[in-house]
Amino acid sequence: MSRALRLVLDNIHDRAALSATSAAPGLPIDNTRRNERNRVWRSTDTSTQVITGTLAAGVYVDDIVILGHNLTSAGTLRVELLSGSTVIRDSGEVSTGEIIPTGIWRAGIDPYMATYNDKLEVPTKRLTVTPAAITGYRLTLEDPGNPAGALEVGRIVLGLAFQPAINMSWGVRIDWIDPASHERSAGQTLRTIGGGHPRRRVRFSLDWLTPGDRERLIEEIAEIGMIRDVFVDLYPDSSGLERLSAQFVGRLTEGYGDTHDHYRNRSTTLTITEV
Repeated sequence: MSRALRLVLDNIHDRAALSATSAAPGLPIDNTRRNERNRVWRSTDTSTQVITGTLAAGVYVDDIVILGHNLTSAGTLRVELLSGSTVIRDSGEVSTGEIIPTGIWRAGIDPYMATYNDKLEVPTKRLTVTPAAITGYRLTLEDPGNPAGALEVGRIVLGLAFQPAINMSWGVRIDWIDPASHERSAGQTLRTIGGGHPRRRVRFSLDWLTPGDRERLIEEIAEIGMIRDVFVDLYPDSSGLERLSAQFVGRLTEGYGDTHDHYRNRSTTLTITEV
């Protein structure tokens, strides 16, 4: 774990004025603020789509994430961060394909250059930039050969990530929570009721919080509580499924508390459940 986890606790996108090149009936760009999985933004075709956000006041950001998209391995994402009408950060065109890495890719089973895009329930693409003060942003999506006939994004996250000076401790737990339950019929056949859509739950400890990290964490968690969404990226330097399975939007499920265990040091354990 060469670089500490990242948490976007304040999603600037949720309070931006939004517009998009097109939107299918009943699936507007405002849906990218919502976490219901059937509430997505969808374009009317596969032409180039530009999503624009305008902010009432300048804010600092360094993370941009699209989740629940349907972009294929041939698709691209371009992020432009704006100060007024001036572009101050430009990612250029970045592939949205998440290629299965060597050692995981199975010769003769997985197609050549196979990706995780079609294997994950909530495909995610995150870009990190040098922190910048912005008043707006543009996301340009391209995927002209998309077989769905339209481009789609479920959720967008934009914000300044919390990244502690010292990473989370070993012992991180990731559970896939399935709401299914098993019951025996009168003839003793095992029946499964519900389920089929597991959600991730992570539990990790920050055992070496500096005074500055603790102050920021308290301020931001007090602002969002257990109601607003948090973007979690436990392994930002990893690749493949290890990184993708530990990236999601969730909510705190046990609030916040810390222990003053050493001089100028606090420790805390956080539990976050996927929405």
